[in-house]
Amino acid sequence: MNGRKILIADKDPAARQELADFFRGSNYQIETTGSAAYVLSRILQKQNPIVLLGSTFDETISTAELIALLKRSNQQLRIILVSDANSPEALRKVREEGIFYHALRPVDQQDSEELRSAVDSAFNGLNDAGPAFT
Repeated sequence: MNGRKILIADKDPAARQELADFFRGSNYQIETTGSAAYVLSRILQKQNPIVLLGSTFDETISTAELIALLKRSNQQLRIILVSDANSPEALRKVREEGIFYHALRPVDQQDSEELRSAVDSAFNGLNDAGPAFT
């Protein structure tokens, strides 16, 4: 389990809890937050290689701006955007900033398994790329 950390960040506490509960049984270390500032702080400390990021926060930073900051802080960071429907323009922008994967919020077991597969793939990509943090 060492190194298999996931930071779940979303302003909606129920959404955070649902994702945390789903991944807790999967040998991951889970941390949750509703703060974009906290996400940035954790990434600057190089604490989490995988971030499941909701699409909105209470702060005045946009999701695309946050992703750009996170990627500048750690090029190997894997960001999985978990959001409800976004506009095509907003999705294009976050993809340009370098998200690893985009998933709609899970509504059933199949959606949850898709998200688990994306997380597993993100960790496998980190292993293939060598150490995430040097």
